[in-house]
Amino acid sequence: MFDEAKAEHVVNFINCLKHTKGRWRGVPFELLPWQDTIIREVFGTVKDNGYRQYNTAYVEIPKKNGKSELAAAVALYMTCGDGEWGAEVYGCASDRQQASIVFDVAVDMVDQCPALKTDQAGHVGKAAGI
Repeated sequence: MFDEAKAEHVVNFINCLKHTKGRWRGVPFELLPWQDTIIREVFGTVKDNGYRQYNTAYVEIPKKNGKSELAAAVALYMTCGDGEWGAEVYGCASDRQQASIVFDVAVDMVDQCPALKTDQAGHVGKAAGI
C-alpha cells in the first residue's frame, strides 16, 4: 500500500534543507527525479497497519552524485522529522574519516536551517540533537 501523504512529508522535509558544498552551498535541496523516486518508495510504502514496509534500503550511487548530501538529509529526517521521540541514526563506513563525512554534512545542513538549529523553547542545537 502507498501513503502519498507520508511520502510527501519526507520530500517536503528534505526540500527545506540546503546544500553544503561548492557552488550549490546554501541552495535549497530539491530532490532530483531519481532521488525523489527512492525517497517516496522507501518512506511512502506502508503495511496495512500504516507503518513503513521498509526498515532497510540498499541504494548504490556512483561517485560525485550527492550520496553524502542525500544520506545526511535522510538521517536528519529520521532524527528529527519522523516524529519518533529519542530517535537514533547510525552511519557505517570503512574508517572514522569516511564516517564523519555524512555527519559533517548533516551538521552543516542544521547550521543553515533555523527551524532545526533552534527548538521551540529557543535552545540552539537541541532540535536536531547537536
